Amino acid sequence: MKFVVVLFVCFFWIDSLLAATNNDALSQEVQLLQQQTEIIKFRLHQLKHDLAKQKRHSASKKSIPEMRKPKRSDDTFHSTIVSVHALNGHPDSLEFYPTALVADGHVVTYIAGTPVVASPYLGSRPAFDGSDYLVNVSSINRDVRLMQQRRRLYRAYQKVGYSPPNIPIIALSGKVMPIGSIGRNYVANTTSDWDLGSSELDVAAAINDKVEAYISVAYDSAPPATGGQRVSNSSLHLNMGFVNIGNLDKTPFYFSAGQMFVPFGSFSSAMVSAPLPLVVGRTLSRPFIVGYKSQYDTGLFAAMYAFKGDTTLNSSGVSGANIGYVYDLGAFSGQIGGSYISSINNSNGLQFTGSRPGTTFAGFSSPTNGSEAVKKIPAVDAYGNIRFDRYNFTAEWIGAMSDFRAQDLSMNGRGAKPQAGLLEAGATFTVFDKPASVGVGYQWTSQALALNLPKQRVNGVLSMSIWKDTVESLEYRHDVDYKGNQFANGAAPPGMVNVNTFGTGKSADALLVSIGVYF
Repeated sequence: MKFVVVLFVCFFWIDSLLAATNNDALSQEVQLLQQQTEIIKFRLHQLKHDLAKQKRHSASKKSIPEMRKPKRSDDTFHSTIVSVHALNGHPDSLEFYPTALVADGHVVTYIAGTPVVASPYLGSRPAFDGSDYLVNVSSINRDVRLMQQRRRLYRAYQKVGYSPPNIPIIALSGKVMPIGSIGRNYVANTTSDWDLGSSELDVAAAINDKVEAYISVAYDSAPPATGGQRVSNSSLHLNMGFVNIGNLDKTPFYFSAGQMFVPFGSFSSAMVSAPLPLVVGRTLSRPFIVGYKSQYDTGLFAAMYAFKGDTTLNSSGVSGANIGYVYDLGAFSGQIGGSYISSINNSNGLQFTGSRPGTTFAGFSSPTNGSEAVKKIPAVDAYGNIRFDRYNFTAEWIGAMSDFRAQDLSMNGRGAKPQAGLLEAGATFTVFDKPASVGVGYQWTSQALALNLPKQRVNGVLSMSIWKDTVESLEYRHDVDYKGNQFANGAAPPGMVNVNTFGTGKSADALLVSIGVYF
């Protein structure tokens, strides 16, 4: 009897255990089915969303020829749903935001940190010739151009109802531009060259809707000062680096500081060669700038700036101002403006003339053929351009407001008063559905022989974008030198005298070809 009771208890315990096990298995199966049901519901929702999106864009898709897809076996690829997985609430306890893209139960990538994009910022379809890339923004007033671009970025977020980003957005851009030339110089010698004309890498960081930082690293194509291998000049240097503070949606006033080209002049040109007003007047320094920019695309713009110059005679402080107006009259648009600087001595063309050390005047900053102990000379600049239909015209003039001292910069033994001007006309058109442009120009200088500049220049250029994000240009340039009885010189180190620069009264011709690649 006891044996029967024990056997009955054992049987009852085993039966209860099996029932519990079956219940647990059944519970797990139910949970699994619920999870699979949720996944199916999510995928159905995504499919409905995709179908609705396809219907909305069916009209536009009908006009686009269907692309041929490469034939692949069915077991090579399969379609799947990509979902965004993020923690609920704010993961303040973590040092990062562990948001991930997940497909088929596997993490494809993590979304965290600062986004890095290729300019232009908004990801819109860029111009075929790369003209709207960051690297092609004008070097003069680049801080204002970046501020306008930043405003468009944050307006785009606002338009689609997105919250503005709370982390920096970094834009990368750059260019590589080999240049070849062949020609005949003033003494009838044939010259030819193929060189890396310019290369540059730009980084712009939009910190928020009010602050942006910018750095530009450029290739230095200056020849080695002491001889040696040609490639020994392959160095990189900081071209520009500055901070801009301003929000045109809040106020038309802004502030910029760092290393940059001061807002003096415009120096716009379609040519491969640097325009003569740019050589005389463009000034790279480390200013602080207080400016005003109309909150509309057109209207008034103005800036005042100051920086420490390189001259050592008396005060080294330099100041200036720039004012202009952007107009749009429907058929006609463009801008006009004028600039002032208290010392033209600090321009790149007066600091470096291109002469080799030990020969003629090489610029105020040359340790062997120059001196910074020179009197500061103020200068003014007037510029303007007009565009209508596919045509555009540009004009600019720059000039010193008084004579240099004869020992500082001379022309025919007297103090020089350098000037430069430009007139240029251009038109855009298409060739085999590729954007192209043509331009012709006339440039001149006065009392600028010591700066190794021609008296007159006539040039023309043909540019075309054969491939996307490239510009191929061909320029013909005809220079006329100062007269053979004219001579000039510049400041020399203490106890030394530079060799005079003489005119030849002759002309020179050159043919230049460049291939610009932009990103």
